[in-house]
Amino acid sequence: MEGTRPAAGAGAGDAGPGTRAHAGPRAPVPAASRAPGTRPARLAPVGRGALFWCALALPAVTADRIGLNEPRPLWQQLTGLAVLATAAALARRGPLPAFALAAALGLADTPALFSVSYGPALAVLALLLGLRASRAHPAVAVLAGTAVVGVARIALVGVDPVPEVLVLTGTLLFVCVLPWLGGRYWRQSRALAEAGWTRAARLEDERRHAEERARLRERARIAQDMHDSLGHELSLLALRAAALQVAPDLGPAHRAAAAELRVAAADATDHLHRIIGVLREDDEDDGEDGPLTLAPAGESVEQLVARAAESGLPVRWEPRHTPDPPADPGGLADRLLYRIVREALTNAARHAPGAPVAVSLTGQASGTTVTVTNTAATGPGSPSAGGSGLLGLRAAVASLGGEFTAGPHGEGFRVRAYV
Repeated sequence: MEGTRPAAGAGAGDAGPGTRAHAGPRAPVPAASRAPGTRPARLAPVGRGALFWCALALPAVTADRIGLNEPRPLWQQLTGLAVLATAAALARRGPLPAFALAAALGLADTPALFSVSYGPALAVLALLLGLRASRAHPAVAVLAGTAVVGVARIALVGVDPVPEVLVLTGTLLFVCVLPWLGGRYWRQSRALAEAGWTRAARLEDERRHAEERARLRERARIAQDMHDSLGHELSLLALRAAALQVAPDLGPAHRAAAAELRVAAADATDHLHRIIGVLREDDEDDGEDGPLTLAPAGESVEQLVARAAESGLPVRWEPRHTPDPPADPGGLADRLLYRIVREALTNAARHAPGAPVAVSLTGQASGTTVTVTNTAATGPGSPSAGGSGLLGLRAAVASLGGEFTAGPHGEGFRVRAYV
C-alpha cells in the first residue's frame, strides 16, 4: 500500500490544478465499472423472465397452499409450474405457443377451463398474445381449438354438460377473448400513434426542405438579376470609359484616369461574375427556375438598344414586325426577349469590344424571333467566365416552349431565340 502512494502523489502533482476539469485521473474508473456492469445487462432478460414466471405461478402456489383447489399430488403441481415456466420463457418471442400451453394446462386441470390456479396466467398470456402477435387468424384458431377440446372433455367426463359448457363459454369470453382483444387494441393504438409521429416528422422535413428550396430559388433569382442588370451596366460603363480614353480633346492625365476606370469596370464585372457563380452553385440541382428578371420600368428592347448605343456600343436596331405581332405586351415573352438582348449586348461589349452589333426583332402571329449578331472583335476582350447567363436563358426559353441557339457565326457570334 505504501509503495503505491508516491506514484499516486506524483500523478496528482504532474496533473496540476488545471487538469481537474479534464477528469484525466478518473479515466480508469469507467473502464473498471463497465466490466462488472455488463453482467447485469446480460442477466436482465433472465431476471425479468424469472419475475414473470413467479407472477404467473403465484396464484397456483397460493391456491394449493390455502386449499382453494382439490388436493393434488406434488408431481402434478410441479408439472404445472414447469409448464408455466416454459410459457413464461416463450411469451416474449412466441406469444401464441405460450398461450396454447397455458390453455392446455387449464384444460388439463378442469374441463371447463375455469381454474383458480391457471386462470390469471391464461388471461395475462392472452393479453400478451394480442399485444405482440401481428396476425389474428392463428390466435382465433387456437381459441376455437380450445373451445372444441373443452367441449370434448366435458362430454367425456360424463357430467351435466349444460353448466360446464356455460362456464367454459364464460371463461373463454372473459379470460381469453376480452384480454386478447384488449391487447390487440393496445397494439393498434400504439402503432397509430407511432405512425402519426412519423408522419408529423416527415411533414416537418418536407416543410423544411420546401423552405430551403424556396431560399435557394430566391438566391438564384437575385444572382440572375445581379448578373443581368449590374453586369450590363458595368459593361456600358467600361464602354464609356473606353470612349473617353480615345477622345482627342483630353489630356494625358484624363486619358490615364479613363483607362483606369475602364480596367476597374472590367475587373468589377469579373468579380461580380465570380460572386454570382458562388450564389448559383447550390441551386444547380434544384431543378426549378426562379421568376424571370423584370425589365426596368417602361424600358423596351428598342430603348435598351438605344441606351447601349449612347454608351458607345456600335449597335444598330433592325425591327422587322409583321402585320400581326403577338398581342402580349409586358408579358413573360417580352421580358424574356429583353433579357436575351441585354445578355447578348453585355457579352458583345465584354468579349468583342469594338465589334459592330446588329439586333433584329421579328414579330409573328405564333411568336417572336430575336437575333443579336456581332462581328469579329477589334480589340482584346475579357476572358470567358463560364457562360451561365446563356445557359439560364436557354432553360428559360425552353420552359416557354421556344427555341434558343448561341454560337459562332462567321468571324463573330450570334444569339437567336424564338419565343
